[in-house]
Amino acid sequence: MKTIALYDGTCSLCRKSKRIFEKLDWLGKVYWVSLQEYEKTAQSQVVLFDQMELRKELHIITSSGKVLKGYYAIRHILVLFPSTILMGVILFIPFSPLIGNPIYKWIAKNRHKFLKRKCEDGSCSL
Repeated sequence: MKTIALYDGTCSLCRKSKRIFEKLDWLGKVYWVSLQEYEKTAQSQVVLFDQMELRKELHIITSSGKVLKGYYAIRHILVLFPSTILMGVILFIPFSPLIGNPIYKWIAKNRHKFLKRKCEDGSCSL
């Protein structure tokens, strides 16, 4: 089973991040699903998420069924790709979440400031 990544299909930063990760995923380890599509079929899914939480940060379901979000999802994805495995391993160093998690949350919370011209529908302002 592949890792499933749930991203906001209406967010410019999320779509751009997905495109970058897809280019790095030479081995096809991650299956990307927009959260909008996921919500349409959520009744048939085993794992259900709060709609607002899905929009705040990236969520993944690992191949073993574990749910990770935000910083923890990014570092898990990075170790799956041959070209980013070293960066991903660095993010597993003890205490790195003390810095990495707040940085991820700050970027996610303020993504509308970075993408004012690319986020016309307001989806990046959550």
